[in-house]
Amino acid sequence: MHITKSTLVLGLALLLTQGCGSGGGNGETGGGGPPAFQLGDPIDGLTADELAAFERGRVVFERRFTPSEGLGPFYNATSCASCHSTPVAGGSARLYRNFYIAVHGPPIDQRTLPPFLSPVIPAYGSGNQHLLSDFELEGGRAGIPAMFMGQNVTVAQRNAIPLFGTGLFEFISDATILAGADPDDADVDGISGRANMQALPDPPFFAVGRFGVKAQANNVELFTRPPLQNQMGITTDPFDGSGGIVSLAAAPVQDTGDPNAATEDNDGVPDPEMSRADLGDLIAFSRFLGPPRKQTFDAAATNGEQLFEQIGCTDCHFPSLPSTRGDVEAYTDLLLHYMGPDLADGLSFGVPQPGMAPNSPTTSDLEFRTQPLWGVSLHGPWLHDGRAETLREAIDLHAGEGLASRDAFVALTVTEQDDVLAFLEAL
Repeated sequence: MHITKSTLVLGLALLLTQGCGSGGGNGETGGGGPPAFQLGDPIDGLTADELAAFERGRVVFERRFTPSEGLGPFYNATSCASCHSTPVAGGSARLYRNFYIAVHGPPIDQRTLPPFLSPVIPAYGSGNQHLLSDFELEGGRAGIPAMFMGQNVTVAQRNAIPLFGTGLFEFISDATILAGADPDDADVDGISGRANMQALPDPPFFAVGRFGVKAQANNVELFTRPPLQNQMGITTDPFDGSGGIVSLAAAPVQDTGDPNAATEDNDGVPDPEMSRADLGDLIAFSRFLGPPRKQTFDAAATNGEQLFEQIGCTDCHFPSLPSTRGDVEAYTDLLLHYMGPDLADGLSFGVPQPGMAPNSPTTSDLEFRTQPLWGVSLHGPWLHDGRAETLREAIDLHAGEGLASRDAFVALTVTEQDDVLAFLEAL
């Protein structure tokens, strides 16, 4: 798969027009040049208006909302930065910030637990109806039952996803993502990456996902507005709505929510609780937040980079994907992969790319998107729920489609393993 897919991606890189922005250079400058890139800075090549919106968006991102501004009635945090602050605003979070997701029913038809509007289980707020619930500053998280209406309840935790550079995924075309997919494992290498689709209410009905641990969201707006309500109870009207959908791909009809719909609650604060201007600035901050820059590789990291490819890690962690803002050196294919039964969380989001085989999975409950590795050493713990305390442990927990590479890593000498880790720490 590695040779075939890398060739496809390289071919696309030669065909697609490259922009003037930065997808992941090292940001070093000579004497007298602009200051060196700092984590939390914007990407290169922004216009004056884009840069101004980015800086305003940082203020919105770090704002602590109060009940009088619309916080609640159900919520887990009071600001975006509450869960995205390690090591700086836009990053990840320690384990204590993990949140729960729960649904009932089989993967093909999973539903939220009343009174909540989404699978996110809030820590604060009470009541039997979301629109009539009471705001609370204190109180434990609602108990999650094992069964609801005669159906099993599936529960999982999530650790906050770092946002550095992820806005660049909007500038990667569907063609690039789909070129790396192999839903039927046609080359019989044990790796069958699948694109995930975000269902839309109108033609073309599906858009290729890029964001989230299951690649369930297509663009920054669709990855921003739900957490505003689910995590903080902050309601919004669409900014671009379906007009912001990235690089559309046609697919069959599927019923779903409407990206053009407003969110609302009944907490006494008029909806929308975030202005259109603030929402646009918040989207700009996430869209233009720069990726971590690679460190200068020493001998160990250079050898580790070669070993990383030799043991097959780049079969899923593509070093680079072409975009209209330059190469995005995120070390991901933005595809779904089966990572073994121990990591599978049973939650299905999006509509995975179908395979031709009769037993091809129709849900994403056993799969995860290939996590980008740029800056991976900056925001532990690791994996979707933060269960790995070290990068070595994260590697050891790879199974399923990642098992062969994990076993190859384990078979390396201790020095070689350390070199692979040195490479990851330099990304």
